[in-house]
Amino acid sequence: MDSAPPRTTKNSSNIPGVFLHISKLCKLKSVGVCENPKPTNDSSFHSSNAGEANCCVDNRDWKIHPQPLEETPISSSGCLEEAVISRLFNTISALKTAYVQLQQAHIPYEPKKIHVADELIVSELESLSELQHLYMKKHKCDSKFQSSLCLKIREFREMLAELETKIQCRETEIARLRSEVEELERKNVELEQNIKQQMLPEEELFPLWKELTPALFSEVFKFTSKSIHDFAKPLISLMKASGWNLDEAASLISDSVIYAERSHKKFAFEAYLSRVMLGDAQDVCFSLEKFDRVMSFRDPLDALMEDPDSNFGRFCRSKYVMVVPSQMEFSFFGNSDQRAFVLSGGHPRTPFYQAFTRMARWIWAVLVMVHSFIPRAEMFYAKRGDDFSKNYMESVVNQVPTEKGEKLKVGFTVTPGFKIGSTIIQCRIYPCRMKASIGSFGSSL
Repeated sequence: MDSAPPRTTKNSSNIPGVFLHISKLCKLKSVGVCENPKPTNDSSFHSSNAGEANCCVDNRDWKIHPQPLEETPISSSGCLEEAVISRLFNTISALKTAYVQLQQAHIPYEPKKIHVADELIVSELESLSELQHLYMKKHKCDSKFQSSLCLKIREFREMLAELETKIQCRETEIARLRSEVEELERKNVELEQNIKQQMLPEEELFPLWKELTPALFSEVFKFTSKSIHDFAKPLISLMKASGWNLDEAASLISDSVIYAERSHKKFAFEAYLSRVMLGDAQDVCFSLEKFDRVMSFRDPLDALMEDPDSNFGRFCRSKYVMVVPSQMEFSFFGNSDQRAFVLSGGHPRTPFYQAFTRMARWIWAVLVMVHSFIPRAEMFYAKRGDDFSKNYMESVVNQVPTEKGEKLKVGFTVTPGFKIGSTIIQCRIYPCRMKASIGSFGSSL
């Protein structure tokens, strides 16, 4: 690497014009003065090339001697700044040259060269320090400049303190949000595990290739009732974890009902699911065309992946957005991505949607069978306040305490009943005591 020769003192006749200013302005503490190099017998020194000799041999044994210069009063601030800037650039250039020589003296390692280069660097640093002292000395006399500079320093310090405070607040907020995210992730893992545990067992498959009879329908409807019960569990768990008021929600579904036990309020949510899922689906054609194919899959999502836009696929999409309103889904998952995916025609492979499709397939199967009987099977609900009838009703609880002489009334229908010709499939009801006036229950659950 080429380097400039070291600085040496020169006669005033050889100083460039720009240096004339600095010689009048300041007194430099030291400059480099070269002594004649001592003779050496180092053979490696003589074997170096001519270029290296020029940049290294000539300053092999230089010594740095302080050379005081006269200090001349400064008359013009403009001239001062011009001279200081010019001198500053020259000093930095010489400092870089000295540093290059210091690097070259290490490869190969030569202590004398290193010592010379080190003294050059120290000399240039002293020159820079003197320039700084000279410049500050001039401006210290200017009270306006000093006060303005102090004011700016104070202003910048206040800004720095304000920014540091904001940064500390942001870091605290980030730590709090990170803690919330970790807690939500932990709850999501727990909910996913609960949903997986509460899914219908795989062995409960539809009995294929059987004749469509009321007895078969009754068997399928038992699976349907169980699927509604099983999906209500994760739904209630998610509502509870998301801060929903379950008592208020149960009251909105079935008003004026006195529950024998608080846990019985789960039947109100099952009633909600059966009403929505078994309600009208006008855009779905219920036929036996692909009935066996859909029911043959162990996982209903596999049937949806095979034909996402089938009758069963359209049924799942339309019912999902009804069963899980947007506000509810957002409270569950913190976003509406799953809902948007379903509305766009997809079927997300998530634990919650998978649990929903297990319930939806049995309900879809019931509706297909209802529309396939000739004449069509009729669905009926028990009216709120009716006396309990064993011929048309089945209680979802074993026993409800009553006062002496008091009869139990129908609180609400959990799952509807069906009439197929002369065959009656009993509706499942919650028997209870009534709070206030009794109104019509019907299908307005």
